[in-house]
Amino acid sequence: MINEKIELSNCFPFIEKELENEILSSGDFKNIPKGEYVVKQGSYLNFLPIILDGLIKMYAEEEEVEFLLYYIHPNQCCILSFNHLFGQEPVRFSAKTEEDTKVLCLPIEKVKEWFIKYPSFTRIILKDFQRNYEDLLNTTKQVVCYKIEDRLVNYLNEKARLKNCNLIHMSHQQIASDLGTSREVVSRLTKKLQSTNLLVQHKRHIELKQFQLA
Repeated sequence: MINEKIELSNCFPFIEKELENEILSSGDFKNIPKGEYVVKQGSYLNFLPIILDGLIKMYAEEEEVEFLLYYIHPNQCCILSFNHLFGQEPVRFSAKTEEDTKVLCLPIEKVKEWFIKYPSFTRIILKDFQRNYEDLLNTTKQVVCYKIEDRLVNYLNEKARLKNCNLIHMSHQQIASDLGTSREVVSRLTKKLQSTNLLVQHKRHIELKQFQLA
């Protein structure tokens, strides 16, 4: 409980003491291994996930085609699940861990109560709503306004930034799924980008040549 209290304080440093106690009493702290679902498309949601440590990929699937929505970072809640707080519809997205992740799951009924009762909690939720809404707008802009080659470069740089590492350990098929294209297109473009010295394609990973570590 001591470690969980510290993690909660790091996540929400300005919440009321009473709310902190309620979250510790009602919340469920879960350690989820890499590659596991937090939420699966088509299921019904009865909790609001907040990421304490790790990384989660949000994506949707349509006619067996997956496409990336955005990533959830530590100290952020899944805003699409917030959209389901006041309805009983199945979720239209999936959330999967990109690495070992610790999640605080808050019961939906309690979240509704706290949203009205505690102004600090309302501000946290609305701030994350705005942040992830902007991420969705950026994803839409990428699809509509950018060529697939530019989207691939932006995608690889974002993956490197998230990991703070210029080595991308992903298959061409995994990348293609996130971008909503084919493996053949990704393979062709990585060869082209390698010829311009933007990256090097190794057997099991891609090395970005112009990425600056933070």
